[in-house]
Amino acid sequence: MLEFIEAKPNQGLLLRDILIESKGYWGYSAEQLDKWRSTLKFESEYILNNTVKLITRDSKVIGFYALTRGDIDLLDHFWLLPQAIGLGYGKIAFEQILKECSSLGISEFFLVSDPDAEGFYLKRGAVLVGEVYSAPQKRMLPKLKYSLG
Repeated sequence: MLEFIEAKPNQGLLLRDILIESKGYWGYSAEQLDKWRSTLKFESEYILNNTVKLITRDSKVIGFYALTRGDIDLLDHFWLLPQAIGLGYGKIAFEQILKECSSLGISEFFLVSDPDAEGFYLKRGAVLVGEVYSAPQKRMLPKLKYSLG
């Protein structure tokens, strides 16, 4: 059974490491992963001011997600560790994200997906609305919109 626990303001390094390890699953080079590891930071303010939840199974962290509110609501992050990918946990966690959105009054949100994850979101009802250039990856990334209800 999965549990969803509020991330603590001092867990920025944990979030970064989950993200890097997850990206590593998709074949990014060690050089690119090291670059992200040295530049990516989750400040305590980010964790405090947004909905950031650790995804746990049997008390072990297997991923996290982050929802940010503003003029446009975003699923800013959704990452699973490699050992948790392909086991149905992503689907369960995404259902939790939708419940969280409902409780926050979010009727639609946007996300910029890693190309390898685009199919996951499309299967769940997201629609492609454009592309965003990623300078670190030197390529376009799919921008998706998900409407609840």
